[in-house]
Amino acid sequence: MRCWACGQPARGFGHLDLRHPPADPRRYPHRWAFCSRRCQDAFHQLYDTRRRHEPAALEELVPVTLPLSPDAQRACLLALGNAADAVGFAVPLAQYSQRQALHVIDAVIHAYERQQHQQSRALRGLPPLDDFEDSEIPF
Repeated sequence: MRCWACGQPARGFGHLDLRHPPADPRRYPHRWAFCSRRCQDAFHQLYDTRRRHEPAALEELVPVTLPLSPDAQRACLLALGNAADAVGFAVPLAQYSQRQALHVIDAVIHAYERQQHQQSRALRGLPPLDDFEDSEIPF
């Protein structure tokens, strides 16, 4: 799940829609999740402004979608190329078996997640991780 405000991974901050009773699932909107108190407060300011001036527009508060960073695009493209090379470039996409298609999808998703993880470590001032996931560690 992504932060509504900035697109980073959500970290347990959320929003209750108190217009609905406790048993109503609309009270706990899953799309309103946040990574920090700062993003949550920014959302609540917008929510409160909309609630006071334009109550019908509250349902339009949908998550912000951010474009992929250039580094994530390159990582995904490289992973896609390597996975397609393993299948064979002569094989059209429509003729991939389910196993081959899932291999390509897993490769791209793994590359994207790794890039996001490395980016978040860099933002926090932590050194990059070695490629421990690809090593032959038995545990």
